Amino acid sequence: MDDGSTDDSAEIISSFGQRIYSIFQSNQGACAARNAGLAEASGRFVKFLDADDVLFPNSVAKQFKQAKEQAGTDPITIIYGDASLIDAEGTTLKKNYFDSLTDGMKATGETMVRHSPLTSMPLYPIEALKAVGGFQFQMPAAQEYDLNLRLFFSGWSFVFKQTLCFAYRQHSEKERISMKYLGADAFEKRYVAYEKHLELAGKYYAQKIPQSIKVAFARIFWETGRLALRCNQPKQAMRYFSMAHELAHAPFASAQWGYRLVCHLFGPAYAERVASLVRTVRIR
Repeated sequence: MDDGSTDDSAEIISSFGQRIYSIFQSNQGACAARNAGLAEASGRFVKFLDADDVLFPNSVAKQFKQAKEQAGTDPITIIYGDASLIDAEGTTLKKNYFDSLTDGMKATGETMVRHSPLTSMPLYPIEALKAVGGFQFQMPAAQEYDLNLRLFFSGWSFVFKQTLCFAYRQHSEKERISMKYLGADAFEKRYVAYEKHLELAGKYYAQKIPQSIKVAFARIFWETGRLALRCNQPKQAMRYFSMAHELAHAPFASAQWGYRLVCHLFGPAYAERVASLVRTVRIR
């Protein structure tokens, strides 16, 4: 799938001839590219892989076998695996992304909200993706997070298997594609998506969302508010912080004590300025 690349990707893809099925389109973004590939897929499952990541050998075959085995006991289950983190040069930074999850663990609502699988971790049943409309075009970032929550709250289960699926490449914050377009509009769209997730959770839990789920959502809102501040969007940030407080008394409780103290005394905007200064000093 080539989404309007401007380098020599199209030439390289075409050089494989009939060995691969290639799709070329003008640049429309990650969601459009993935949905275009999904529309052409004809099998039972689909695996997504971004251009800068690396799929491990035999991982798809292993997950296909796991999915078939799981289908015998729970046909509406999505199998997902683990990932290694690598830097821009391919050096391993962390062997396991989910080092706290156990093999065969069925994800809870809290797990999905706080630790949703990355794009290339699941082996998605095509019927599941099509049932929820695939990826949402309005999401400028965190598209797989949005997709996974819509799947989970529509009734699909997620089961973790300790299979290393791919290497997830970590770039510096300024180089990441997901950081390049995060203006006010991007944060507005993400906020609307988060509200939709809360609405879906309300239906899933019969309008009685457990407090642990509310806290998990609160921390997502809070962390996104911090991101908005780093992207110079203070008004959007305050909106996220306000929702976080509405959902939980202390949404920043998992942060370090110094950050928590500054938040209590001076507010999140000042706490983020202090945190940014600390990061700068550490780098130097």
